This record gives sequence, C-alpha cells and structure tokens, in this order.
Amino acid sequence: MFVMGLLLAWNNSLTVSADLVRNQVAFEKWQPYSWEFTSFLAIFIMYFGVAWLAVKRPLLHPRWLKNLSIHMLATVIFSVGHVVLMVSMRKAIYLWQGIQYDFGHWPTEIIYEYRKDIISYIVFLSLITLYQYVSRLRKNELASLDKKIKIKNKQGVHWLDPEDISTIESGGNYIYFNAKDGVFPMRSTMTEVAQKLDESHFIRVHRSYIVNIIQIKSLSDQAKDPCLLILKNDKQVPVSRKYRDQVLQLVHKVI
Repeated sequence: MFVMGLLLAWNNSLTVSADLVRNQVAFEKWQPYSWEFTSFLAIFIMYFGVAWLAVKRPLLHPRWLKNLSIHMLATVIFSVGHVVLMVSMRKAIYLWQGIQYDFGHWPTEIIYEYRKDIISYIVFLSLITLYQYVSRLRKNELASLDKKIKIKNKQGVHWLDPEDISTIESGGNYIYFNAKDGVFPMRSTMTEVAQKLDESHFIRVHRSYIVNIIQIKSLSDQAKDPCLLILKNDKQVPVSRKYRDQVLQLVHKVI
C-alpha cells in the first residue's frame, strides 16, 4: 500500500506539473511534488488511526450499524488530521525554500479535501474489513481442521470429523477407522493413535479397540471378561478387565 501510494503521488505530481505548464501558470518544479507527497504522507499517517478504529469498532459485528455511524463521524477527524498534517509539512518545506505557503480559503479548501478524504476513508475501511473477513474465514477453517482427525494411507489423505467415527480397531500393522463414510485404514499403532485423540471424544476399551463416547448405548455381561459394550449401531465391542472400571464410570455418566 505504501509503495502504491508513492507511485500515485509521483504520477499525480507529473500530472499537476503538466497541467500547470499547459495553463501557463508559473511554478517551481519542486512545488507539485511537495503538494502531492505531503498529501500522501499525511494520509498514510492517518491510515493508522483508521486501522485502529477498525479493530475497536469492526463492521463485522452484531452492532455494525452503530460502529458504522462512529466511522462516519471519524471521517471528519480523518480529514481534519490529513489537512493539518499536510499544511504543516508544506509550510515547513516552503519555509526551507525561503517563501511562504498559502493554503487558500480554509472553509472552501476543507470542504474540498473532505470530499476526497471520505472516499479514502471508505476505501481504507473496506480493505481492512475485507482482510478481517478473510482472516476470520481462514481462522475458522483452521480451527475446524484442527478438530478433524488426519488419516494418511495409499489412497491419500483423509480428514474425518470425530463425530463421524464409531470405533477405531487394530489389525496387524494397520489401524482401521470405522466411520460414517466407510472404513479408513492407516499404518500405525493403537498407542500412537490414542495419544493423538481427544479424551473427551474417545475412550480405549481394549488393546484392539477405541470407541467414540457418543456412540455408546449400553454395557452388557458386566460379570464376564471381557464384557461387551453395545454401540448405537448395535455393534458389540469387547471391554477388557484393564479398562473395565474406567468404562463403567463413563457409562454411568453418558447413559
């Protein structure tokens, strides 16, 4: 943005110089550049105020209408700040050159500058709001991805929602994720998989089985070893003695 502003100021300086020559107006070669670059620098400084207010009073908010009205009031402050900074810098440059700078009729010039500044403010605010929107989408996308379980096998990489998985089972050198859309194998161990799972979603019930807590329906044959965990899809999963107490405590909570 800064580089684009510099290029625009440079181009405007050339345009103003050409117009002055065309209209046969006497001027020093440095004057158009002082006008355009001081305006650009003042606008650039005031931009940080817009960015600060856009964070404090974002338009992507339930009270966006109230925040928008605050931004409309802020356009006045933005324009006044732009003019004061711009004129101060021009006066300093002109004083350095040994002459006096005259801004003109202040009320007329202020209105003229405000008509341009309100457009600049709206452009700045729109760009910042767009950035906030894209950042929020990206953040939500990453948060959603963080919750998913990554499965990598010969068929590619799959991302499964924890809610869609009923059981995770071991078989040889592979782990099998039984999900809503099918069975997804992955070369790993139960220990490695268990360490990566959210304990609030999954519980290990056997050396060869991990169960999704929300899929638990009941526990049967509690006196036997192993006893059986009945899932909502009527699948029966063995519960070994090692995990029985933990499973019993959980079953009493979720059923």
